Amino acid sequence: MAHIEHVHIRASNPARTIDFFETFFGAKVVKEFANLGRKITVLALGEKSNLSILHLPPAVENPKPENASIDHLGIAVENIQDLVRRLKGSGYSFPVELTRSVSGAKIAFCLGPDNVYLELVDRT
Repeated sequence: MAHIEHVHIRASNPARTIDFFETFFGAKVVKEFANLGRKITVLALGEKSNLSILHLPPAVENPKPENASIDHLGIAVENIQDLVRRLKGSGYSFPVELTRSVSGAKIAFCLGPDNVYLELVDRT
């Protein structure tokens, strides 16, 4: 059966981005390497998913095209209320506050580092 092996995001401040995913989602750094002259850090998110962080050079801004093909990254979580509270306490904003999806899951949308749009999904 197919599954998403990894998602690759750009980070203007890689340390902040890595800390964000470690602190709030329990991600673990599994490797760092250079590919085509670019530094990449790979984080494990759960058992089968990886998040690759591309380190942008200091002088490069993270582009945010209006017509980007990927809208958001959905992350399955437990105890969404506590996570939302912790994220807000750390200064992260929520364009969509905690609500229920049409399927009944508890969801909220957060803007993470570099404005990565995250959908938090709690199906418990």
